[in-house]
Amino acid sequence: MKQNQTYSTLFSCLHDEKEPIGYLGRGTHYSVFRSIEWLDVERRQLVKPQIHDFAVIWDEDHDERIINVVERIYMAGLLSPVQFIGERKGGLSIVLAARYYCGSGDDYRGAEFAKLVSPIVSDVDGDSWNLELGCFDRHDTSARGHQTELPSIIQDKDEVAFTYLKNIDNLWRLGTKEWNAAPASIDLARLAPRPSLFGTSPETV
Repeated sequence: MKQNQTYSTLFSCLHDEKEPIGYLGRGTHYSVFRSIEWLDVERRQLVKPQIHDFAVIWDEDHDERIINVVERIYMAGLLSPVQFIGERKGGLSIVLAARYYCGSGDDYRGAEFAKLVSPIVSDVDGDSWNLELGCFDRHDTSARGHQTELPSIIQDKDEVAFTYLKNIDNLWRLGTKEWNAAPASIDLARLAPRPSLFGTSPETV
């Protein structure tokens, strides 16, 4: 069985396409990664950790500098709402889960996320990335659905890009979710240290 490349020590690679497949956009292909999260898709503190699967959308040059960006977003506690992230022509496109991005009523959190992540991506090892945000709802049936707004993560028509992203989600069910393991005699959740809320000391949690 072919082993996937190790891109990062912070998350694992579940699926890896090393080069363009087909004729979509400018050599579009993708990889799927898994992280461990103590925040759910809405960035709320969890009692026990969840797994988080997200996809990196590559273009023809397979620019691995984006991994440094993802690592910094992760360590800042901002990765859990991210479904897709991609680089194209020096720009960074992040597609968030609609449940977080749209919120409910006046609780729109897209602007909040942009404010938090912009300083992180403005200087990554000397690289500055132009940020573009969007959102994805797997229940929508088109790119112009109720809660789907796609950035230019793929250089193609919105409908084509949406179908591509939706097919990835159909295969991998991206996002945060419970970790289902075989029954064990040890309660891993009790042993795992529970981190504090970001910006809050452990004594005040």
